[in-house]
Amino acid sequence: MSVDAYGPSSQTLTFLDTEDADLIGADTQGSECDFTDFTIPSQTQTSQHDHAGPKVTGVQINNSFEKKLASTSNALGELQFEEEDEEGYFNAKELPDYACKYCGIHEPNCVVMCNLCKKWFCNGRGNTSGSHIINHLVRAKHKEVTLHKDGPLGETVLECYSCGVRNVFVLGFIPAKADSVVVLLCRQPCAAQNSLKDMNWDQDQWKPLISDRCFLTWLVKIPSEQEQLRARQISAQQINKLEELWKENIDATFQDLEKPGVDEEPQQVLLRYEDGYQYQNIFGPLVKLEADYDKRLKESQTQENIEVRWDTGLNKKTIAYFTLAKTDGDMKLMHGDELKLRYVGEMHKSWSGVGHVIKVPDNYGEDIGIELKNGSGAPVDCNSNFVVDFIWKSTSFDRMQLALRKFAVDDSSVSAYIYHRLLGHEVEEVLFRCHLPKHFSAPNLPDLNRSQVYAVKHALQRPLSLIQGPPGTGKSEECF
Repeated sequence: MSVDAYGPSSQTLTFLDTEDADLIGADTQGSECDFTDFTIPSQTQTSQHDHAGPKVTGVQINNSFEKKLASTSNALGELQFEEEDEEGYFNAKELPDYACKYCGIHEPNCVVMCNLCKKWFCNGRGNTSGSHIINHLVRAKHKEVTLHKDGPLGETVLECYSCGVRNVFVLGFIPAKADSVVVLLCRQPCAAQNSLKDMNWDQDQWKPLISDRCFLTWLVKIPSEQEQLRARQISAQQINKLEELWKENIDATFQDLEKPGVDEEPQQVLLRYEDGYQYQNIFGPLVKLEADYDKRLKESQTQENIEVRWDTGLNKKTIAYFTLAKTDGDMKLMHGDELKLRYVGEMHKSWSGVGHVIKVPDNYGEDIGIELKNGSGAPVDCNSNFVVDFIWKSTSFDRMQLALRKFAVDDSSVSAYIYHRLLGHEVEEVLFRCHLPKHFSAPNLPDLNRSQVYAVKHALQRPLSLIQGPPGTGKSEECF
């Protein structure tokens, strides 16, 4: 195909070697060829060039622009762009005392103080299902809070207007019919009293202060989504560990979670074990954790300002009777438990004595009675300014650890059937031939129902049985 097909011969494109400077008639480095406009052409400009026909233009940037471009590049290279580190932000910045102990949010109208531990928490959820303040109250079993002084309602302790109870989980509000004020009332009995009708309050309008695991927004505002994204991101697992640390060290912080050993989890229990050693290695640490928890729980039940009534038993031992405030703890007082009674008043010299429980609260009274091991020197003339300490005893846990060690080193410590069944091994079922009674009952106890009778038969006919069930289902009756 000839070049003429694309136009006259005068329009033939000629390619020249750039080294043949003598053949180029124009000075392409001259000032009239400088190109300084780098704007992108508009659609109008583009369409105009398109109508003008095909046109090839070569442009070479001059030396002055190269220098400007180089200097600009160097200046941009010296700029440092750093992303804000959330953890660094909360570690480096001095947060106020009222900052949320979980996430660090410190907006006065979004935080609440726990009256018991004096720690502040926000009303935001973060990565949890409920707000941080509700998470803390539930996990720590605390109930009383105070609003921030710079919040919309000022420094206010949330309490019932009528009886003064401060349990936020039973508190609610009733708006006055004039819609000018609201009153905080507990659910029972204050919100149900008929006298409210005479005070221009509508009982049917009572609503709780906590909704969807958060305080109502008119009471405590919820941090904005942007604030919660900027805040420390803490998970429910980290909250659990932090609450456990506070039981041992009230000043523990979020950074203490990063210390070695804090995140160590015990091995999970198995369905089958190779031998007694593996069984002990897994259950031994679990028993230790249970013992540590039980010790912390019991030793944290100390109560002060106790009123004591003194008496002398038939065995001439000194007995102290007193009443303890009810708590929401998991601990229950039983006969034989040991308590320490201390006198901290000024009417008698300092004294302490240990005794075992001989009476627990019952239908005849709420008093607790302890028989002192040594009543000499007891301030029997004083009735106030006493302190009660709970004494933890490790006897049951020591027995379990001893049994685990014996089970590990001596496979004959129990029968072969029980040994292999405890390890989860497949063994042939063993049934005892025994005479079963026709009527299953025990003196002074009601007759057993069908499931209880089946459990008793199962236990009598087999060397190993497990009977479990919720409280009140008759497990103790079956043992008799």
